[in-house]
Amino acid sequence: MVYYTDPSGTFWQCNAQAIGSEGADSSLQEQFSKDLTLQEAKTIDLSILKQVIEEKVTPNNGDIAKGAPTYHLYTPSEVEAVITGL
Repeated sequence: MVYYTDPSGTFWQCNAQAIGSEGADSSLQEQFSKDLTLQEAKTIDLSILKQVIEEKVTPNNGDIAKGAPTYHLYTPSEVEAVITGL
């Protein structure tokens, strides 16, 4: 579950959200399913990022974080492993 907040302070609950690109958000909405495995979600995340940015996806311009049961921001080497699998 994700809570998205806009600059005015309005927030709403959603299952998935891409910020900064309508194309990325619509692709995410099309590919998202509550039944995704964590590996599938990571692959979708970076695949969509790869589609919408003009440069190569690297650990310096793409992040992955997991929120449950505890928050974990992936290290650059963990992100690189997902990128390699694309």
